Amino acid sequence: MSAAFPQHDELVRQLVAAWRNGRPLTAQEATRLVPPDDASAYAVQDAVGEALGWFPEGRARAWKIASVPPTAAPVPDAFLLDGSTPLRPHDIHTLIGIEVELVLRLGRALPAGADEREAAGAIDGVFAAIEIFDVRAQSWDSLPRTFLLADQQMHGRLFVGSGLETGWQPAFADTEVTLSVDGREAIRRTAGHALGTPVAILPWLARHVADRGGALRPGDLIASGTWTGLYQARPGQRLDARFAGIGEVSVRIASA
Repeated sequence: MSAAFPQHDELVRQLVAAWRNGRPLTAQEATRLVPPDDASAYAVQDAVGEALGWFPEGRARAWKIASVPPTAAPVPDAFLLDGSTPLRPHDIHTLIGIEVELVLRLGRALPAGADEREAAGAIDGVFAAIEIFDVRAQSWDSLPRTFLLADQQMHGRLFVGSGLETGWQPAFADTEVTLSVDGREAIRRTAGHALGTPVAILPWLARHVADRGGALRPGDLIASGTWTGLYQARPGQRLDARFAGIGEVSVRIASA
């Protein structure tokens, strides 16, 4: 394991240990080991994923992206879920963050250099999803940004629900989304994506994956960014999200 920055190997070891034993780093440890830039953070992502055997096919089949500024992390194969199994307390380190998103499925490869029109044309499925945010260090909301990026961009799990087996339609960007908690509506938004359309970020992701020696291929899934912001959930709650006219998804969080 070659060091991309002085603390690279130690940070990788600490994050791997946290994933395995459930004990988060202290805020002081996380700050001491913080990567100096995004490139270093991505190198940590890769090393942690390799050490934990997250990608048995040798490549990610799903990605999560944030829009402003654009950043990404690969989603481990085993973290792609359908909501039939509850999120368990021992799956969580410090945070049960809920973001409601659209997952876009590619029907054909999306190469580096593709534009937004080509990205829209590559989509062959659109699905409601809830991403679980978690951090392998304490005091997550005061940690440096590049630590959170290195920590798989705060990824915990991705629950993918129902949707449409169809290409992207511009009207999808104006969809109403709701999030209910234990049967009570908590959030309602229309046209809630930060970029206006989640398709806008796909050309950046295609370049990012290509720069790391990979490629976006048919069947790949892309969690395209929150429509609702971050909602902090608690053990014992049930979360139900719905994109009107597209699909819905539910997550049950087991009690501690």
